[in-house]
Amino acid sequence: MEEKWRKDRGEPRLVWREAEETMTLEGEAVLTFHLVWPELKGAGLGGRWISRYYARLAESWRRRWRREVYWRACIQLAQCRAAARPFTPWKGELRGEKVLWKDGVLSLRLNGWESRGDGKVNRVQWGDVWKVREGAPCPPEEWLGRRRGRKKRLADQIIDQGEQRRSAGAWVPDEDWQEKVRKNLPWRDACLTEEGIELAFPQGTIAPMAEGTPTFVVEG
Repeated sequence: MEEKWRKDRGEPRLVWREAEETMTLEGEAVLTFHLVWPELKGAGLGGRWISRYYARLAESWRRRWRREVYWRACIQLAQCRAAARPFTPWKGELRGEKVLWKDGVLSLRLNGWESRGDGKVNRVQWGDVWKVREGAPCPPEEWLGRRRGRKKRLADQIIDQGEQRRSAGAWVPDEDWQEKVRKNLPWRDACLTEEGIELAFPQGTIAPMAEGTPTFVVEG
């Protein structure tokens, strides 16, 4: 897959690398995982630094799945066999996607999930914002501003949106979710979108695990 920022020949472009693997034990599928990570082409030294970062990130997830997660899945398979119960193969994925690339700033969203055969899905979501030319993260202070009360403004908008969702029956947060929003605001893991700033709360921090990673888009 290849995605160009501009159509002009020679401009920087984003290439998506993919890897998928199914691991087995005695011929039976135990674990399948899928990785999709970005690589920048034609973006100079900064682009190469960013590409190396995501290659290392993908490798760290791959190594974890191939080792401790696979071992645990094998243990569960052995337990199921001993108890004559069916075994459901474990699955996992880490997938990146481009959200915004404008004025030399690249914003990416990363979603990871893992299912361990019990029907429950553990999820994680975060954003990365980069200065492509420098190959360096773009600090939130640069796109949020340094004015006092910036985190309060973000939290107030999230609480307003969350209350609208709750009233409409679109989600069921914890009873003290508003307080938890202010304490667990993931502003350093946000990503930039055309609509605003996207913040995803870690699973289980402001709502039950079944609600996944509650995500909100707010103004800076």
